[in-house]
Amino acid sequence: MLTGFYETVGRLFSRERIRSTERMIRNAGYNQPAEAFVGFLVLVVALLSLLVFFLMMNYSVLYSFTVAILGPTFYMPEFAMWILTFIVAVGVVAFSVWILVWVFLLLQIEARKGAVEAALPDFLSLIAANVRSGMTVDQAMWYAAKPEFGILSIEVRSIIKSSFSGEPFEKALDRLAVRFNSKVLERTILLVKQAMATGGEVAEIMEITSEDAREVSIQRKDIASTLLVYVIFLVFASTFGTPFLFSVANKLIVVLGMAFSYLPSGGLGAEMPQMTFIQPSAPVITAGEFQWFSVATIFITCLIASLILGVIQSGSKTQGLKFFPFMLIMAYAIYFVVSAFLESIFASMFV
Repeated sequence: MLTGFYETVGRLFSRERIRSTERMIRNAGYNQPAEAFVGFLVLVVALLSLLVFFLMMNYSVLYSFTVAILGPTFYMPEFAMWILTFIVAVGVVAFSVWILVWVFLLLQIEARKGAVEAALPDFLSLIAANVRSGMTVDQAMWYAAKPEFGILSIEVRSIIKSSFSGEPFEKALDRLAVRFNSKVLERTILLVKQAMATGGEVAEIMEITSEDAREVSIQRKDIASTLLVYVIFLVFASTFGTPFLFSVANKLIVVLGMAFSYLPSGGLGAEMPQMTFIQPSAPVITAGEFQWFSVATIFITCLIASLILGVIQSGSKTQGLKFFPFMLIMAYAIYFVVSAFLESIFASMFV
């Protein structure tokens, strides 16, 4: 009953959006209808938006933030503030839920892709041996689906059962390709289908494909080991160097601002009239403004560094997203710890 309700809500979206969502959830290994999945997310966003809306209204979060930016003279009618708060709550919740679900599905897709491409060379070799022993291709795949091949064996047994039940074998192979976002698997299935249609040597094709997949995997590991020095430098620069330098720069702005506050109203120019080309002045930006800039820049730096790290290690930037939370937490921890340490050092300088 609930599934039907979710599907009704999900049909409010365009067919193109539903098809792209269905492709993602199939690649991630889930069998739920795309309409039901989208409808469930819509209801989650609606409930969380109401909760955030009431919290923001009770604590006047949006109004206080607006006053802090526009000044105490800012005024907005209560009804307009309610509407604006609701729009902001829906926007923030919808964006947060979309990001979390998108990242979760991408990580699931990449994990399944890595697992199937790691097991594929040995799996194809075993299928080729079974075909040479006289089995048909579907029987060879069924007996080759050993438990040690993990998720690949589970998916292969599922589609082979459908084939034994009367579904055309080629259609079952197409469903297997949809279950993984792997170009290697898609090309392998295409070669097998072409060999079966033209009467080619399926066993020989699988053996050659197995060797090619194994060589690609070895080369990828060699590249990752060769670039280990770059990985170390990237992690150090994003999680240690950047927050440390930003914390030092922020404290320097604070010290300079306090130092210039003790100078005469004329500044240093009044003390050094002969050096007119030197006009020292207080920092243009405040320490608070620079802190917001530092926090945002650290976030962006860690995000880009994690994506580059994923490309270096596995050839996919999506794989780097799993490192992002740890790098971000480490970077923020270093930033605030160093800031607190410098604050304790300079606390007694200006009394």
